[in-house]
Amino acid sequence: MSSLEYSFDESILAPEGDEIVRAVFTRPLNEGNLREFCEKKGIVSYLPLKKVNRVMRRTYKGKSYQYQNVVLRPMFSSYVFVKMKPDQRADIYHSNAIVRVLGDDVRENQGKLLDEIRLIRQIETIAMTEELEFNTDVKEGDRFLIESGPWQGVYGWLKKKRKRFLWTVEIECVNSLVQATIDPSQYKMSPVEE
Repeated sequence: MSSLEYSFDESILAPEGDEIVRAVFTRPLNEGNLREFCEKKGIVSYLPLKKVNRVMRRTYKGKSYQYQNVVLRPMFSSYVFVKMKPDQRADIYHSNAIVRVLGDDVRENQGKLLDEIRLIRQIETIAMTEELEFNTDVKEGDRFLIESGPWQGVYGWLKKKRKRFLWTVEIECVNSLVQATIDPSQYKMSPVEE
């Protein structure tokens, strides 16, 4: 995969006319290729990124050493969001990077998808400064609504209590979960009944 750079076009959140935002499932390690292809074709796309510490090991003149390198990687493997007109769908298949375009009922759920993209942007902004762990396994637990702080308005599940002031919580987003460790005393949370 080529090196990724952070970019976000606000126009993806405001489709006009017959434009529609779709989640696109890519071939493994082809998220960046699809984004570059869309950029060349003038199609608006959004690839959420996160910072990852990568440990590099090298041997030089018989001595081994290692160092850490911070790189950007896709937040959700094999997913890119694309704003397209109906006639542009065939164009993105020519990128040779996608498996399928998700969602046949997109018109009805367009508002929900745009809300999830806004949430992803919020998570991405936080992930650039704090270390987050991303999980795709949905676990059962106590559900709550965060009413203050950077996660305001987001639903989550309590996964684990470690000590008195460290909670591991999972926040639902795009059929995946973002796992973060928070101090519950810094947030106002209210339980939600299912």
